[in-house]
Amino acid sequence: KTTLVDLILRLLEPSRGNILLDGTQISQISKPEWYRNIGYVSQDLFLMNDTIGSNIKFYDESISEETVIAAAKLANIHEFITALPEGYQTAIGERGVRLSMGQRQRIVIARVLARNPQLLILDEATSALDNESEAKVQEVIQNLRGRVTVIIIAHRLSTVVSCDRVIALTDGAVIEEGIPQRLLEDKTSYFYRV
Repeated sequence: KTTLVDLILRLLEPSRGNILLDGTQISQISKPEWYRNIGYVSQDLFLMNDTIGSNIKFYDESISEETVIAAAKLANIHEFITALPEGYQTAIGERGVRLSMGQRQRIVIARVLARNPQLLILDEATSALDNESEAKVQEVIQNLRGRVTVIIIAHRLSTVVSCDRVIALTDGAVIEEGIPQRLLEDKTSYFYRV
């Protein structure tokens, strides 16, 4: 899975085969243009000892307050932020220690969404979350349906069961792919057995 993500992020170039985006080899798209249109959220979160707003802008002062708020709404964290006494000006402490893991995750997702990606990769983004926090991230994913292409890498089936398509990998090879509900109906499928 790591290699697959590294290939999509263009940290690695494929030694064989092709990666196509709407029929165009991604190697024909400039890396700066590619990076402008892709967002990545991992399980390892980085938050600064600063305000929530600054963490969403993340050194990009061209991002307006309206964009920050819109991204926070998409990330299902706006209501939480506005309920805080200092709202978006609330300091969150080193690595976000004043927030729950789910709140940290949604602030990082808002950071990525503020940059308006066309492709969002969530790499084990829910693995460290409790069930309630995972449900909030699931709402984020549902909010993005039809707006952003989302690739979710996960071990938890609850994270991917509502996806349009699932691809199961084992030992670097695709062993199964399909619509989650159809795979669950097939008692011989890997997805059903897991």
